[in-house]
Amino acid sequence: TGLFSRRFYNILSTVAAQDLNSEFSHLIIVVRGDANVVRQVEKQVSKLHDVLEVEVLDPDHIVLREHLMLKVRRTEETGTQLVTIANVFHADVLSVSKESMVLELSGTPKTLDSFVDLCKPYGIMQMLRTGAMAMATD
Repeated sequence: TGLFSRRFYNILSTVAAQDLNSEFSHLIIVVRGDANVVRQVEKQVSKLHDVLEVEVLDPDHIVLREHLMLKVRRTEETGTQLVTIANVFHADVLSVSKESMVLELSGTPKTLDSFVDLCKPYGIMQMLRTGAMAMATD
């Protein structure tokens, strides 16, 4: 992250994930900028000692997902409404208590944003959201 902050690159998200070979990890970095910024980030990351390969993904040929866990305030009256919202988004209900419900959803950033917006009126107590994970489709 020091590499990015020194050069004023805008990092939208980072995700680290283990590779099939457990000796290696994938680091997915999402940056905002034009083609120049992307090229500069690619060059700078390629120079790092432990980096074996850098791949810039084409936004038109990827599958992109984020993961969300949301704890929402619930009452007897709102519990059914929250389950209905979860069902529309194919979200999982992980936990239900007298006062809250924990929901889980994976999807595009836009889908997760919509889900959060619909849950806000019920009272979001806690939210955990990963950064973007992406995989090339070709």
